[in-house]
Amino acid sequence: MNKFLRQLFTLILVILIFSSLSFAGRRPPKWVKNRPVSSEYYIGISVVKKGVENYMQLAKNKALQDLASQISIKISSNSVLHQFEDNTGFKEEFESQVKTSLVQELEGYELVASWNNKRGKEYWEYYRLSKKQYALLQRLKLNKAKKLAQSYFEEAKEYESKLDIVQALSYYSKSIVALKEHLDQDLSVMTFEGSVNLGTEIYKRIQDIYSNTKFVPVNKYIKVEISTSVKDPFLVKANWVSGEGEKELVNLPLTFDFITGGGILNKHVNTDEFGYASSQLTRVTSKQKLQKVEAALDLSSILKQDDKDYELLRMFLTPDLVPKCSIILNIERLKAYMLFSEKIFGEDSRRSILKNAIKKELSENFFSFTEDKDSANVILDVKTNVTKGEIKEGRNYKVHIVYLDCFFSLTDVKSGFEIFNDAIYEVKGMKPVSYDYAVREAYEQAVEEIHIRIIPKLNQLDL
Repeated sequence: MNKFLRQLFTLILVILIFSSLSFAGRRPPKWVKNRPVSSEYYIGISVVKKGVENYMQLAKNKALQDLASQISIKISSNSVLHQFEDNTGFKEEFESQVKTSLVQELEGYELVASWNNKRGKEYWEYYRLSKKQYALLQRLKLNKAKKLAQSYFEEAKEYESKLDIVQALSYYSKSIVALKEHLDQDLSVMTFEGSVNLGTEIYKRIQDIYSNTKFVPVNKYIKVEISTSVKDPFLVKANWVSGEGEKELVNLPLTFDFITGGGILNKHVNTDEFGYASSQLTRVTSKQKLQKVEAALDLSSILKQDDKDYELLRMFLTPDLVPKCSIILNIERLKAYMLFSEKIFGEDSRRSILKNAIKKELSENFFSFTEDKDSANVILDVKTNVTKGEIKEGRNYKVHIVYLDCFFSLTDVKSGFEIFNDAIYEVKGMKPVSYDYAVREAYEQAVEEIHIRIIPKLNQLDL
């Protein structure tokens, strides 16, 4: 009997223990009910529904995001970000990127516990990261970044001393990229010249390069005839101006571009052995009287919009401040002398309606007409011929139709060669009452045809 009682007691005890364990498994741990607070650790806790795909990985990611949110970003008083205090957008973007990269680059964290809430179908995870260990890892990363950046910085100074401006800017840019995750920190390093803050010193040296690089156009004001090539190229002298005097900048890339107006020219050129950059203007295409071409330091090999670090480099390289100079173009239209003959229904006409309309159209787009044949660059010979067409009659209408042909010939005065020959045919005029009204409409249609078909061809001429 005693043996039976002992066995029964043992069985009851086992049942009670398993029941207690089962109940304890359903009871949430303390860290779920009350979030732990620690001065030694960053803490991250997350909960996800177990029905979600890869719920355990999702719980880990969320816990690490929670942990990373505990790490505050403190901008050092010696930070280069203070250099850009006017650009709050850049600082906000930087802080956002740092917070994003924190989760991706976290190291040294540990899983403290997890909990399956079977009743609520939830899964919980609890991670922590030692604040001391994190600070140590950050110091190691910062020192590694500063070491790499300093090596690029020293190379940049070497290129700068040799007046290889683009290579210097390129290596200063590499130094910036090496430091991109630490711009909120003190970036001071020891050099032969003493302690130097890499961030602010790089920015200062780039600005010094810009201020020491001077571009001077050989001819600041140039007269150009529209739609003609310019015999002499645009010349810009590039010098390095410092306390030691002036030196030519050789093989320096420049960009030439129209700031106002428009035309076809060599956009990307390098200075020659004497420091001159030469850009050939093929043709001016804009009708503006005064136009401006700007020659500027070409940063396209360093600053590329599809580069992931473009916005960062743009802050340091400040493309709006690059060395530049302007060339002003005074546009003169070709002087033209006009010969005009007109036949209407087989007889010579002395009307000036079409002649004046053609003159006005060509003046607005191409020529400056002169009454002095000897001063003209070109002679424009225009012949028009209007013929009668049929009369269409209906029950309540009667329409007169005419057809106009117009022939153009352009001769270069200097060479005597015909350089342009074209025509528009059978421009129709239709009006009731009389043929005279139809002729007037044919004139109007002819001017539109000239604008559409003749003017573009004249603009393509290279005289």
